[in-house]
Formats: sequence, structure tokens, C-alpha cells
Amino acid sequence: MANLKACPIFANYDDYYTPSWVWDKIKPLVPKDLVIWEACMLNATNSKSIDIWKDWGYKITGDTSWDLLTCEVPECDMIITNIPFGTEIKKKILKRLMEIGKPFIIIMNSCNVFANYFHEIMDTKNIQIITPKGKLHYCKDGEKEKKNTSFYSVFVAYKMNLPNEKLWC
Repeated sequence: MANLKACPIFANYDDYYTPSWVWDKIKPLVPKDLVIWEACMLNATNSKSIDIWKDWGYKITGDTSWDLLTCEVPECDMIITNIPFGTEIKKKILKRLMEIGKPFIIIMNSCNVFANYFHEIMDTKNIQIITPKGKLHYCKDGEKEKKNTSFYSVFVAYKMNLPNEKLWC
């Protein structure tokens, strides 16, 4: 098996954005009366996530100047976000989410749930994995969505207590 970290043609990019059809998969799981924090918006000027949720009638907060790792937690009931792909920043974000303790749904590469760090950081008693049908695809730097994602993604839910039939979307 190849060690992709040592391969110069594979690079991590954290500037991919989530199209509405991806968020639409979890929309039925999010109560309309809750205030959502889109927490990974730092410098994400091309992200449409906040607008997507607002267009669906949700109360949502977030800002491209807020750093989830250091900012004050805004008034919210839950967090919904697509966290960065890079492992080191991802570990810091997962630790911060556990500190905050609010329910959340985040998007991650499916391989991350098997990583030692995931099991060491996360409160696995309160974690549920929502498995989408097929691959999720993303938009890079405001470009159109590309259908060439090289990995499968999952939604990781925390403190959501979802029924089993809702874990497949």
C-alpha cells in the first residue's frame, strides 16, 4: 500500500466548500427551532453554507473572521460544519468541539473514524456515524463542483441521539 504522505502529487487542500445538495442530506436531522453555528468559516469567503441554511429557514450564525480554536462560542444550540482536511488542524478542531460540548454534525473523510487520534479525542459513547449514499463532492475556491473526490465522506454526529434508520442518507 502506498504511503500518500510521502508522495509529492497528493496535497491537502482545506479550501473546498460544501454544496447545498450535501447539506440537504442532513437537513431532515436538524430541528428548525435550533440556532446553528457554522464554525469552520475562518477565511472561507467563498463558502455558501450560511446562505444555504438561511435559505432553508434555519437560524444560523458564523463569520469568516472567527477562528473556532480561539473565538468565543456564539449563542447557539448546535454546530454544523465541514472541518478542514489537514490532520493537525483537524485534531485541534475535534478537541475544541469536545471542549465546547454542544451537539454537532461535521463532515469528515470516512477513514478518519478509524484513526487512533479520533478514538483518543472523541467521546465515542455519544458519536454516531451518518453514512451517505455514494461520494460527497465539493467545490474548490468558488469553482463549480467537481465529481472527482478521491475519498468517501461521512457525517459525524455528536449528542444527536438519532434513531438508527436516520444514520443512512
